[in-house]
Amino acid sequence: MGMLQRLSHDLRAGWVTLRHGTAKVATRALEEGELLRYRLELRKVEQQLDDLHADIGERTIELHDRGEAAERILSDVEITRMMQQVRTLQDERTKLLLEMNDITVEDQ
Repeated sequence: MGMLQRLSHDLRAGWVTLRHGTAKVATRALEEGELLRYRLELRKVEQQLDDLHADIGERTIELHDRGEAAERILSDVEITRMMQQVRTLQDERTKLLLEMNDITVEDQ
């Protein structure tokens, strides 16, 4: 009977290990999916930032070419609006990076 009990115990232990491993793999897959979603969102935000930086540069050159003074360029309504958008997107990027970091820290 000892051999049968040991076999039964080993099977239970194996089953527990398998269930634990399966749960760990499933959790990791969910985390990877979430990280992928964050990376895609981060790329979109960074592209928007790149576009805004280009737009600000173009507007600045346009105003400079028209002979506007530096103070007038810095206080331009359009440039000010775009700079506010840049700050908002930078905050969003920081938030995304922190959330991504939280996910990776949990793994360790």
